[in-house]
Amino acid sequence: MNNHTDTPDITVIDEVLKQIVHEETEEKATKATQKEEQTMPKLSLELSLKRRLDELPKKDDTTVFLSICRIPANIRERDKMFYEPRVVSIGPFYRGRDSLRAMEEQKVYLLRDFLARYPETDIKVLVKEVRLLEDQARQCYAESIDLDSREFVEMLLLDGCFILENAIKWLNNEPNRLKHVRWATQCIFSDLLLVENQIPFFVVMKLISLIQADEKKRTELLYILSAYFGSNFFCVVPFHVDTHSLCQARNLVHLYYQLFVPKRRSYQSNPKNTCASTSRRGLLSTFKLCIFPQVASQGDPKQIIEEPIYVIPCATELLQSGIIFKPKKSPTDLLDITFEDGILEMPPLSLGPRDKVTFLNAVAFEQSSGEDEFLPFTSYVALMENLVKTSKDVVALRQCGIIYTFDPNEEEVALFFNHAGQVCSLDYNNHYLANLFTEIKSYYNGRQNMFKDKTRV
Repeated sequence: MNNHTDTPDITVIDEVLKQIVHEETEEKATKATQKEEQTMPKLSLELSLKRRLDELPKKDDTTVFLSICRIPANIRERDKMFYEPRVVSIGPFYRGRDSLRAMEEQKVYLLRDFLARYPETDIKVLVKEVRLLEDQARQCYAESIDLDSREFVEMLLLDGCFILENAIKWLNNEPNRLKHVRWATQCIFSDLLLVENQIPFFVVMKLISLIQADEKKRTELLYILSAYFGSNFFCVVPFHVDTHSLCQARNLVHLYYQLFVPKRRSYQSNPKNTCASTSRRGLLSTFKLCIFPQVASQGDPKQIIEEPIYVIPCATELLQSGIIFKPKKSPTDLLDITFEDGILEMPPLSLGPRDKVTFLNAVAFEQSSGEDEFLPFTSYVALMENLVKTSKDVVALRQCGIIYTFDPNEEEVALFFNHAGQVCSLDYNNHYLANLFTEIKSYYNGRQNMFKDKTRV
């Protein structure tokens, strides 16, 4: 570790940043003024549309597709605490918010420490290289960013260095101005994993390449980021570091997602379970009966329409039917779930206030990214929403060692899972845990029919 003496002055760093991007800012401002002067008071519809088309950035086949989107307003407004930053703004969506201004000064301190850590790195080079990424970075956002070139480049540089320096300090247990402010350090972690609070990850990768010419040391920095986020996962499972995949991450939420979501195509059915061979056609038929119940009623009036396959009984009902819940020993990942001979084994789930935030944002990322057609994480949420309907289910799963929650109010935990399920969109005939749903439902129905037969005797 380099000695942190001879640290650049904060004021000098700020002045250098302003000076370097000043010329480009003036040039863009001049062009904007010229456009306004040339604008006619009233434009025809054709000219107005053409002008808007001309203002779009030129098409670039190498540009990353939209990777940073807004949470739908109806979801965000319902529970802002899960989707909006509390301490630090990363990216443009919450930049300048009064409640986050204090951390903007801390970013400059971390930039100072970052430059002192890598004294061979010239801040002018950093600014120059990040500026080259500006157009590509702007196109990653789902909406136009109302920041001029100077502000946008400064934001990318400060936020990128903040992400790296914060993780390095954490891993090395180094002195940090916020180290002993525990609520702040916990909030920073959560804020870094908000879907709306992001910069493109290729900016972070560019900074890594500029400070480390050696490929091995660049990989080590990726491991540091992985360790930082991996140590704070809400499920006690090992995380998998695939350097190539992580380099391709779109943002920090995507990086976090790749660490824990398995690469398997779907849940593997257990051949011992009677329902394992259920075809997709059968599942689709069941789904249609749910949507169009009148189809079944045209036949035998006594015919009973079963619940759709995407509805499985809650935890208390499954326990009453004889199904046993067990915490999975040494799970390989979050979705290492097995069901055999009436025993459902699942990785234990820790659910504190911070975990709820990262949990829901992982759902939001998967819903907006098209990362996997089988939506593994959303599929897991659907399972939990089915299992947890009331506070009684929370108590039951806690007693079985499946849920560890720091919230003494079981009703709040149940409401959380209900909320998580409501923000998901899922094809219940074709998702990661579809076979598991079928197996559980078939086993449960078999147990119920067995009980009915015994009562008739």
